[in-house]
Amino acid sequence: MTFNIITFGCKVNQCESENIRKSMTESNFHFISEYDKAKIVIINSCTVTGESDRKLRQIINRIKRVNKDCILILTGCMPQAEPDLAKSMESVDIIVGNSDKAFIPKILNDYLEEHKRIVKIDSINNMVKFENISVNHLQDRCRAFLKIQDGCNRFCSYCIIPYARGRVRSKPLDEIKKDVEIIAENNYKEVVLVGINLSSYGMDLGCNLFDAVNIISKVPGIERIRLGSLEPDLMIDDLINKLSGEPKLCPQFHLSLQSGSDKILKNMRRRYSRDEYIEVVKKLDIKFKNAVFTTDIMVGFPGETEKDFEDTLKIIDEAQFLKVHVFPYSPRPGTLAFSMKNQINGNIKSERVKKIIEKSEECGKIVLNKFLNNFDYVLYETIDKNGFYCGYTPNYIPVKSQCTEDIRGKIVKTYLSHIKENYVIGLFK
Repeated sequence: MTFNIITFGCKVNQCESENIRKSMTESNFHFISEYDKAKIVIINSCTVTGESDRKLRQIINRIKRVNKDCILILTGCMPQAEPDLAKSMESVDIIVGNSDKAFIPKILNDYLEEHKRIVKIDSINNMVKFENISVNHLQDRCRAFLKIQDGCNRFCSYCIIPYARGRVRSKPLDEIKKDVEIIAENNYKEVVLVGINLSSYGMDLGCNLFDAVNIISKVPGIERIRLGSLEPDLMIDDLINKLSGEPKLCPQFHLSLQSGSDKILKNMRRRYSRDEYIEVVKKLDIKFKNAVFTTDIMVGFPGETEKDFEDTLKIIDEAQFLKVHVFPYSPRPGTLAFSMKNQINGNIKSERVKKIIEKSEECGKIVLNKFLNNFDYVLYETIDKNGFYCGYTPNYIPVKSQCTEDIRGKIVKTYLSHIKENYVIGLFK
């Protein structure tokens, strides 16, 4: 039987979808890229905002409209956080929580035998150890994404994820080493480490993120290690100092910000001030040559005034972000922020999103300019419709180059010539 997977949300979900895909193909199901033609459609959901849930309902309705006879499977964070809501979605045939994603092929076979609706959502709090899943390689990529951490203990006021993912759990170092050896054997040059709260890696094992980076750096064949999203308050001096001694670690840091206003950060239950955030940026900038920073920003959090928003605009210039992922606050039932007073009008949120995008694009070009007229090493990953090879430098500068040979999967010394749109044109001299 054929199947398709639709994935919402973070890099962790993408990694887990690849594991689902692998386990399904190993169980003799056949992946196809069109969900409207698949006999089985699996939705790996996100529930970080109320908007995520709205989009999920939208796609479920669309699938059943164009492929009404398919077997529809819902898994991921939404059913885990909102089991009653998931059960109320009558068009879904199988509902599986986060703790049972690895068993979807078996659960599906049970359904095919009985043809009775299956709901399997166990308490995520029962998961006290990292789920031992096989290493995966994202399709059509030259970088391997490796999930090494799950869960979160933070309980930010806008976020439901601790209820959907449970507490912090980390992949043991020896398992990381085995996985990365497989990645190297498959000729991947770069490993991207991801987690729900990556900075907290190892707190349940008596180690930390440096230990994971260190053990990966010793695997022959791996030339680059890149980190996923990081919590700034967990980037303490000792960790920064140790990480700076790892030459394979890419000097690109995605430090989650959310707001540049101390008042809003406090109401979000974030664990740093704007000054502390900037201090972490400065420390990383000193310790890592050519460090580049990216971030997430949420606008329109309850009570966000024009002054609060201006503080956020200003911090973009202060931190000199290459790229900002911006999104409007979306009320999420089950969180503290859902019932907060002074909810912000949707039109105001949209206008603020637009201003952040404009500011971040302006700042991104300033950052790109710093690296022009120099050589750097680019890992080329894809080729675009115009025949340009596309890749990234260690510090995540996007580069496009023309070449007479296929350089996908190769790290090539490239001259960074000039900016075009939001990327750099590379030349070979």
